[in-house]
Amino acid sequence: MSDNKSAFANPGPAGLMVLAFYLGCLWPVATHSAPHSMASVLVPLGLAGGIVQLTAGVIALHKGEIMNGNILLAFSAFMFLGMGENLMKTLELMPHNTMAVDGWVFLIMGILMCGFTIGHLMAPFVAFMFMIFTDLFFVPAGLFFLTQSKIFWTIASWDLPLVVISIIWVVLGTVLNTLFGKKIIPMGAPLYKK
Repeated sequence: MSDNKSAFANPGPAGLMVLAFYLGCLWPVATHSAPHSMASVLVPLGLAGGIVQLTAGVIALHKGEIMNGNILLAFSAFMFLGMGENLMKTLELMPHNTMAVDGWVFLIMGILMCGFTIGHLMAPFVAFMFMIFTDLFFVPAGLFFLTQSKIFWTIASWDLPLVVISIIWVVLGTVLNTLFGKKIIPMGAPLYKK
């Protein structure tokens, strides 16, 4: 249920854009095409992205968008986690290997995202695919951190471009279709209708 009388426009695209920026920086580090020291870029990006997603999530909840608002708020927590961990590891204020804890956080987020994917059966198809790609990041990443099995990290890290591409599609479709009041970018029909 959404509140069409809200003074705010849909905040989802802003929250998704900063997620795409963050994942776009994470991808070369995760695939070892950039040195791990480049993860320090995730500190300012995580702070800025976390603030944007926190704001977008609160606005979405204010508009009555229970699923999108909660997802954006959870993503903001991940942005702040990434920012905080990268900062504290760079400053040597915490151990460099936090996989035993991060694994559970990522796996729990992955399970929650899989559950929210069910709700996205009623969303445009490209938004549903964004959720599938997000699931394919969080669950394998969590399993990698917990098991050290490299196949899980390969799946998670090479899934990141699919997450980013789906974000770009959702954001452009949402903003341009709303702006022009007609379908400029097709988003695909929902797989399930109430």
